[in-house]
Amino acid sequence: MFGHLVLSRSGEFVELMIGDELVLPGIPDHKMTYVGAVGPFGEDVVNAPKGQVARFVHLSSLPSRDQIRVGDRGTMDWFEIQDIQARAHDVVQRRVLNKTFVSNCEHIHNYIRKGVPESPQLGAAVGIAVGAAIILGFLGGGGVGA
Repeated sequence: MFGHLVLSRSGEFVELMIGDELVLPGIPDHKMTYVGAVGPFGEDVVNAPKGQVARFVHLSSLPSRDQIRVGDRGTMDWFEIQDIQARAHDVVQRRVLNKTFVSNCEHIHNYIRKGVPESPQLGAAVGIAVGAAIILGFLGGGGVGA
């Protein structure tokens, strides 16, 4: 539909759809959203690098383009496409900042895709940190009855 072929996580080339999750592997993964050529100069991706505001960029201009994989797939539904593109414009116009624990790239990406700013990555990281703190508390003598 839009001509961009990107590797999926399963290793197959797929043609991008509006709302596709673009994942740059790392710890944690960096997430962006393919939104079609709706930026002022035809930019087609919303990217919110760590510590920076969300902005429209060209997929072809991303320095690590060859490492990007398609995660969750977007949609072909016209109404959903309109909603995704409207939320993309909203995020860019409001200059939403990627803050690690408040509105990280995954929050921003999920808001654009689904209308809900959520970050399962952050939830898992917090759960691991709390579990580690509990274990260290017990090992350090701060356990029950100490």
